[in-house]
Amino acid sequence: MGPGIQLRSTLSRSALGESNEQQLIYVLLEMSAQGLPTTLPKLPLNLCLVIDRSSSMRGERLMQVKEAAQRIVDQLSEEDYFGLVTFNDRAEVVVAAQRVRNKADLKRMIGSVEAAGGTEMATGLALALQEIQRPMLTRGVSRMLLLTDGRTYGDEGRCVEIARRAQSRGIGLTALGIGNEWNEDLLETMAARENSRTQYITSAQEIAHVFSDEVKRMHAVFAQEIALQVDVRPGGLLRSLDRVRPFIAPMPIAEEKERSWAATIGEWSGTEVQAFLLEVVVPAFSAGDHPLLRLQMTYSLPGMNLHQQRAEIVLRVAVRPADEVSYEVDATVKHWLERLVAYRLQASAWQHVEDGRLEEATRRLQMAGTRLFEAGEVDLARTVQEEATRLLRSGQTSAEGRKRIKYGTRGLVAGSENEREV
Repeated sequence: MGPGIQLRSTLSRSALGESNEQQLIYVLLEMSAQGLPTTLPKLPLNLCLVIDRSSSMRGERLMQVKEAAQRIVDQLSEEDYFGLVTFNDRAEVVVAAQRVRNKADLKRMIGSVEAAGGTEMATGLALALQEIQRPMLTRGVSRMLLLTDGRTYGDEGRCVEIARRAQSRGIGLTALGIGNEWNEDLLETMAARENSRTQYITSAQEIAHVFSDEVKRMHAVFAQEIALQVDVRPGGLLRSLDRVRPFIAPMPIAEEKERSWAATIGEWSGTEVQAFLLEVVVPAFSAGDHPLLRLQMTYSLPGMNLHQQRAEIVLRVAVRPADEVSYEVDATVKHWLERLVAYRLQASAWQHVEDGRLEEATRRLQMAGTRLFEAGEVDLARTVQEEATRLLRSGQTSAEGRKRIKYGTRGLVAGSENEREV
């Protein structure tokens, strides 16, 4: 068998009881690489840093950012492109997009950045998008790496628009927030597409580590243009698709034709495990073994010059007389389902806060905390319960607590243990 991506599926229940009604089942879909060489040629990187240099970044934060950016330069090779755009009330190209050939000069330019002024993120993103498109890469990994510590005002819609324009052109966005004043809802919306992610950095000392990890992740990309198609038999329905590894995030899906859903996954870094959880409505079945889903993945392996590759599995469901069926949920599926439910509960809680429904928001946070305790995430569960109590007593939550909960339930707090083996 040639090199490629292998799919493996696990049902939440080994068998369903015979029923005249629809039933709900969860499918854990895991991706693994097979037959790949031990070392693959690294794809060229096209990286543009987009750094907030407003006055609130003054001091240790900006110092750590500059040191982290200089370390990135050391990680890159002459085959890679690097650019740096800073923004406060206006944007400035500090390092025009160029091959990494004179590292001393690049570091000197990075070191010249000073903090002052306000925060207008859209101007920085627009200029960064212009810079990152200057190199004419026929293949490679393109990414804008954004770091901010404050809120941008009045240009949020334009920020999302620029992010979507970049993503539609194959340019991913890694959006990093540090401190407690930045708008996590905006960054999450901007990063809610393929090849994009957002992360909460709790301290300036973590910046270098996060920057370095992002470059390693980019260097480890070996599969691109990954897309998933899910075909469901008549009477069935794909209700949702969520990524659960390496972090939890809803995946946009579209029913492109009758009972056929499509999702774009994007790139895959070899340093990460990829897994998804599908929520599927099963039609009424008599006893027997029935085909339920066809999962088809297409992808490219640019380092091996392999394009339009395909992996496919047909998932069958066992239906037995109801009195012969165990209702126990598979342990691995349960592990990720508990975390996904906690993520959904806290997400709906914040929406209820926005709507002024504080009692319901508190209840959902409490439920999320219970789920996290049961899942063994004790520290995060305590944070959730503390914020639920704060909300109940004062009608407000803390900015830090909200961010820790939102990013903790996703596994995206810098320094967190988000690659837990089960």
